[in-house]
Amino acid sequence: MALTAAELAAQILASDDLGILTVKVKEWKDGDGKPMSLGIRVMTVGERDAYEREWIGKRETGIENFRTKFLARCLCHPETGERLFTDEQIEALASKSARVVSTLFEKAMKHNAMSEADVEELAKN
Repeated sequence: MALTAAELAAQILASDDLGILTVKVKEWKDGDGKPMSLGIRVMTVGERDAYEREWIGKRETGIENFRTKFLARCLCHPETGERLFTDEQIEALASKSARVVSTLFEKAMKHNAMSEADVEELAKN
């Protein structure tokens, strides 16, 4: 028997589609001195829309801390998916190594299916 539209919608909304990619960051150590394991999760469409809205109309000036604002939405506990950084911690995250943050940013963009072309397109709007 085929599902009703309401049943299909309920199944879609109940689906866990925010996959987590676990990465090790050798520059950041855990309590035992081992490379820290972090999660990079897929943003919700609402989070991505909000991030993209920040870009609109800012081609000339850009977004301050655009890498850390993106990462703050994606970095999570590798097992629970709980977000690691609040919006209030973005400035503190921006004080970390550009090399480490850039590597994480690239992995997060790839995991979120966001390409350089997407960023360039946002800059045009």
